[in-house]
Amino acid sequence: MRICVIGLRGIPDVMGGIETHCQNLYPRLAKLDDDLDITVMARSGYAPSGAFHGVRVRSLWAPRRKGLETFVHTPLALLYARLFLHPHVVHLHGVGPGLFAPLSRLLGFRTVATHHAPDYERPKWGPVGRRVLKAGERLLAAFADQIVCVNDGITRTLCTRYPRTVRRAQTIRNGAPPCPSPRGADRDIFDRFGLQRRGYILAVGRLEPTKGFHFLIDAFKRARPRGKKLVIVGGALGDDAYGQALLRERDKNVVFTGVQNSATLRLLYENTALFVLPSSLEGSPLVAFEALAAGAPVAVSDAEANLEIGLEPQLYFPVGSVAALTDVLASQDYEAFRSARAAAILRENDWDEIARKHLIVFRKAAPRRLRDETPVSVPAHVAAARPRARSRASSFQ
Repeated sequence: MRICVIGLRGIPDVMGGIETHCQNLYPRLAKLDDDLDITVMARSGYAPSGAFHGVRVRSLWAPRRKGLETFVHTPLALLYARLFLHPHVVHLHGVGPGLFAPLSRLLGFRTVATHHAPDYERPKWGPVGRRVLKAGERLLAAFADQIVCVNDGITRTLCTRYPRTVRRAQTIRNGAPPCPSPRGADRDIFDRFGLQRRGYILAVGRLEPTKGFHFLIDAFKRARPRGKKLVIVGGALGDDAYGQALLRERDKNVVFTGVQNSATLRLLYENTALFVLPSSLEGSPLVAFEALAAGAPVAVSDAEANLEIGLEPQLYFPVGSVAALTDVLASQDYEAFRSARAAAILRENDWDEIARKHLIVFRKAAPRRLRDETPVSVPAHVAAARPRARSRASSFQ
């Protein structure tokens, strides 16, 4: 089965939740089934053509301008796939690329679409952009053969708005990341930014409004936790006014490191006093899983997708509440934010199991002659790691 992946900037080590999702998913799919031929269509300027753990990466030109990048690259990638790759299945990521689900079907491709988040709710989009993204969601719902949603809230909303998606939509959450090789870590990062182990509070994500970093900075300056700095890892894409405004808040105690690779990020997670996720909108919060996997204490906003992680109630604070977040940061007893459920949460969100579920989706979507009704075997180490009892029923249908 030939699969062509469209809608992300590229892999590996490209900033973004969709990019991290794809970097974890497709190498596992390639390993799970030797008969899969997977090509990721990257955007020029983010990732070169090459190979990554059994997955081909093909880079195509895209304009580096918000509002145009996705809507130019996606149809170009589909036409390139029709002319040169001849995939059996196209996998579209996001509601923006979902706008081209009809074109994918018109070109003869069976189409899988993943709905990562209601991007039209992000403040960066104006009225025209929001209407276009909502149209993308509507066309994704109408034309995709199979739909993957990364949290239950998205699945419920999609099936309520578009009842005909009920038989095609399923929830498959993002997973907990593997521990990266320490060889790639920048061990000078502590000296470069004047950080002490356990002497900083960490936040990770793109510098955009729904990540809530402005609330976090405000709360940090009000709380003034003794002996602690605030470290924000991530960058803005292009000439972003919000990102530039955030960067003007930097001082000796508010540190912006820019984008870091996965090994360096793991090092920062492992040595933080507290990881904070203040976001108001998430699909499936990968950074929270990364922090839990590294053993960090965590404080997370009660946005709907964050609640689906299943942390203890005391580890959540009201989304957008500077006062509540100030109380968290002023407490100083950050060990109280260490989750006793971390190991169970990581088992429940295993990437190998997630890859197996995606393989079932691809086989459902594939042309009839390629469908294989034989159940997909579960790798032995995945089966051994499964909890005997789940805290909540699986949402995979």
